[in-house]
Formats: sequence, structure tokens, C-alpha cells
Amino acid sequence: MKTARRAKRPTLKQLAETAGVSIGTASNILSNKVELHSAETVARVLTAARQLGYRPNRVARSLAARRTHTIGVVMERQHAVFTRNPYATAVMDGLVDALLPREYQLKIITPHRLEPHAVWTELDDGTVDGLVLIAPLRESPILALPPTSALPCVVVGSTLPDEYGYYCIDIDNENTMRALVRYLIGYGHRRIGLIKGPDNHWSAIQRVQGYLDEMTAHGICPPAEWIADSNYEHSGGLLAAERLLQITPPLTAIIGSNDLLAMGALDACAQQGVPVPDAVSIVGIDDTPMAALVKPPLTTMRSPIHEIGVHAAEALLQQIETGELLRGARLFETTLIVRESVQGC
Repeated sequence: MKTARRAKRPTLKQLAETAGVSIGTASNILSNKVELHSAETVARVLTAARQLGYRPNRVARSLAARRTHTIGVVMERQHAVFTRNPYATAVMDGLVDALLPREYQLKIITPHRLEPHAVWTELDDGTVDGLVLIAPLRESPILALPPTSALPCVVVGSTLPDEYGYYCIDIDNENTMRALVRYLIGYGHRRIGLIKGPDNHWSAIQRVQGYLDEMTAHGICPPAEWIADSNYEHSGGLLAAERLLQITPPLTAIIGSNDLLAMGALDACAQQGVPVPDAVSIVGIDDTPMAALVKPPLTTMRSPIHEIGVHAAEALLQQIETGELLRGARLFETTLIVRESVQGC
């Protein structure tokens, strides 16, 4: 049985001939440069495009301009599903707000390979003008940027050592944690536990260091059992808090290394009949939208995640347009948001 042959896609040359204009004129009008031509010419070209069913060939235009007007957003498989990751979705909101007026598209990339060369063959395949790496993990093959690659990149949500050669956009993780510890100590808390993030996250290591440094600065030497291992998800906070609530004498405060962990701790307290904040105070980091809706509403350090996404887009576009790669880090300040999950002891 023969199958019907698909009609060939109309070309820009055919469109120009149908409209009775030059290829350059047709291209200008389809690129929205209508101010260069008369209203009658614009109408003729658009009418011909509709009649022919003409659609611009984005790939061909990209090859000619050496731009794809597409940004790749890279997130590793070990992270939570993108749509269930409040940090990643807030960063995406900022990227979209900054890139949409510039007519850039976003392409979400989850690398499937583990070898650095194979990963970068997948990432630097000519389909994107630059990459936003969201919280790349320690020892990730994504961080092994080939010295031959000139693809502009920014890292969001991880502050890497300078030798990696990336421009990083993040909060000051150590000082954010130190501020939380000082806040709790100011309320009289000294038995302060920590639910930490996974060791393959740069931010988790930095937040643990901030906790230890500030506790030590106040003459408190927290035993190992006060620091509970976890992931960065609600389920991890729940399990970690169950362990911390068994410590005797009891802890008077628990810090979740992000809001999801802190909200997991709130649920653990509710399940065990431990009143918050009467028996234990709980705080988090990020001020994600749910932080104000849980019971009791969560005291947390607000991270300007949307602004971080906007800055990531602007920094990436600067590299794309100038050809000059950025290095170093931009660390945003966090703000303490006081709600009802803390009281003095």
C-alpha cells in the first residue's frame, strides 16, 4: 500500500515570489521588522505566508546568525523531579521573566551519561547558546568543562571553588546558617539540632560549616548526634527529625537546611505529639511559598531565588553577546522572615 507523499515545505524564496517582493524584504517582515516597509507590502507578505502555510525555518536562521536563541537549563537526575523542586521552579520563573522579552527559549536538559566527555558532547551539541547549571553536584561529570569549550555557562544554587572556572550565583550559605544559629541563641536556645542536606551538595557542606562555626563561636560544641543526615526533600526531614526528637535531654530547636526539611520536621513533631514552638522551635531556609501556609507558619531565611534566576539569565546573555566568559561568584543576601515556629526557651 502506497503512502501519500508529504508536500514539500514552502521556502522563503517561494514566499517572496508569491508576494512579489525580494527575499530580503520577506525576511524582514517575517522577523517583525515591519517599520522598514509599507503597510501594503507587509500585508502582501503576510497574506502570502498564510496562503502557502509558510513557517520560518528556525534551524536555518540559527545557522546563518550563529545563534539558536535557546538557553539550556541543566539539572541532574539525582535532584527531585523538576516540577516538584521549589528551588528549581523559582529559578525558572526568573529565567523566563528575563529571557522572554529577548525572545529566547528554554530547553530543559537532564544528562543521561556519566563520562565527562560524553556529557559535554550532549550538552554542547550546537542547539543552545549557553547553559544554566542548577545546583550541580560535587564530583559531577557536568563540572568537568572541557578546556576547548567556549560555551557560556552559569551555575545557580552552588558556590564552587574558583578552580572550577564557573560564574556561580547563590546565597552565602555559611553566613545564612550562622545568622539562623545566632537568632535561635538570641532566644535562649543552646541545644540546637541540624537536619543537613546530602553530602554531594555544595550548599549542604557549606551550611553545616556555618552551623558548626557559629555554635563554636558561642562556646557550644554540638555532638555528632545533633546533626542528622538527610536529603533535601520533605521525606528526609521527617525521618531526620524523628531521630533528633529521640535525643535526651531533648533539643530545644531544630534547623532544617531548607524549607522542605523544616516542614518535614514539623510533620514529625505533629505525629509524635511534640508541640511547636512550645516544646521545640523549628526554622528553615529559602522561604518557599508553602513556608507561610504550614502550621505553625515557618520562620525561615528568605532566599531571593527569583532574582537569582533573573541575574543568571542576564549574566549568561552578557557572555553570549560579548564573547567574554565570566568567572567568580555573586552571592545574594538572605533575609530573616519571622513567623510562629520559634519561641524562647
